[in-house]
Amino acid sequence: MILTMALREMQNRYAGTLAGFVWSVVNPLLMIAIYWFVFSVGFKVQPMGNVPFIVVFACGLIPWQMFNDTLMSNVGTIVGNPHLVKKMVFPTEILAVVNLIASLISHIIMLIILFIIMTYYGISFSFYNFQFLYYLFAVSVFALGLSWFFSALNVFYRDVGQILSVGLSMWFWITPVVWAMDIVPKNYQFYLKLNPIYYIVEGYKSSFIYHEYFWSHYRVGGYFWAVALVSFAAGGFIFKKLKPEFADIL
Repeated sequence: MILTMALREMQNRYAGTLAGFVWSVVNPLLMIAIYWFVFSVGFKVQPMGNVPFIVVFACGLIPWQMFNDTLMSNVGTIVGNPHLVKKMVFPTEILAVVNLIASLISHIIMLIILFIIMTYYGISFSFYNFQFLYYLFAVSVFALGLSWFFSALNVFYRDVGQILSVGLSMWFWITPVVWAMDIVPKNYQFYLKLNPIYYIVEGYKSSFIYHEYFWSHYRVGGYFWAVALVSFAAGGFIFKKLKPEFADIL
């Protein structure tokens, strides 16, 4: 049921458009192309560690985009499905999972684009690449907990979606997607590493570019999992606590 609803969600996102599902490929391609033009052609950013900027950027953008899409699609999922919420037998908790799966479909498309870019620049595939599955699972746990929290809160305070949108825009720029942590003074690096998504973005880079095992960064990993599991548990608890009020508010 979850998979069927996820596929339907993907169809609904592009319903009424002439290109349909093709937009799920065009959108990430255009985003990567624009950033490449601005930073590689415009600002002439030098390759990071002999790795082309576009490859490093794509490795950071892909997990961020999945995280961003999951939260933004989930914040209004309860409000947008009153016909399901008001059914006593329907488990509304899975609506967040449905949008997570839909975001994973787009994530797979972006990974294929990354593989094509890596092949073009002669970056060979490695066993390390499979580590992205671990980081994908990690960001999914974190995103799901936050999704339950924001979707439940948005039922009572409709400004939550707008606040989240602004917050994610700021969150993007304090995450090393476009820039590298090395350019930041060491006095500030500690504070930037408190950003949980730092671990995920750097993890994808380690998997596809730097070829480092995920346990090499066990301290940052331990911090991330502490934050992720607390968010997952707290989000689930708050959602369950507020769930009986959803039908009355909607």
